[in-house]
This record gives sequence, structure tokens and C-alpha cells, in this order.
Amino acid sequence: MSAMEKFKDWNLTFHKPADEQVQLPPDITAIDSEELGELFTRLTAWTDYINSQLTMAQLEERAALKKKDFVENTMLVRRMGSQVKGERVTTVKAEIAINEEVVALDNDYEEKYAYRKLVEMLLTNHERDLSLVSREITRRSNDYRRNI
Repeated sequence: MSAMEKFKDWNLTFHKPADEQVQLPPDITAIDSEELGELFTRLTAWTDYINSQLTMAQLEERAALKKKDFVENTMLVRRMGSQVKGERVTTVKAEIAINEEVVALDNDYEEKYAYRKLVEMLLTNHERDLSLVSREITRRSNDYRRNI
């Protein structure tokens, strides 16, 4: 059972923000404080959502790798039994590596790995943007306090 299916079974949901993914304006200092606050709220929602997607991607990737390793190891034990000998093991491992089922599992794992890497990149970008907006809010708050 995949992580996604388990989440559904556990009644866990990760709500995707209703609005479009956030794009920072070229100059956040040019927007007013209300827009900046809205931008921060939207960025936070998207960052939280993307973080949940990263966690699910990591779990899916791990499950795919474990499944692939299990099938490979099972095939190795079935083929070799207790007769483990140097070059013979290498030959059997090579035969297993080109088995259609193993190739399909390896491709599935690689796809999940690539997806996880993309989600990680997206999260890093959102966290950077969130930090930038947060610093601008802090700067404005400090300027406001100085002017009081």
C-alpha cells in the first residue's frame, strides 16, 4: 500500500491552497503592507502544503526502494541458495539487474526519486521567498516603531 493510500486510510488530508502558487513581485518593497501580509499568508500556506508533499514523496521513494531491494534479494536467494561463490554471485546479480520486473521496479524508484528532488527544490524556493517576505515585514515593523 502506498503512502498516499495509507494517508487516506488514516483520514489525513493535506489541503492544497485554493489560490495559484505564489510568485513574488520583482520588488517586494514596492507593495503596500496589506499586500505584503497577504503574500506572507499565501506563501506560508503553499510552503506548508509543499512540505507535506515532500514528506509523502520521501515515503513513496523509500517504499519503492524497499520493494525493489526485496525483489532483488529474493531472486538472488532463490537463484543462489547457499552456493555463494565469487564470480557466480556477480553473474547472478547481473542477470537479476536486467530482469524485467527489477527494471520496472528500478524505473519506478527512479521516477519517485526525481519527483522527490523536484518537490525539494520547490520547497527550498518557497522557503527562500518566505524568508525574504518575512524580513521585509520585520524591516517595516522596525521602521514603524522608530517613527513612533
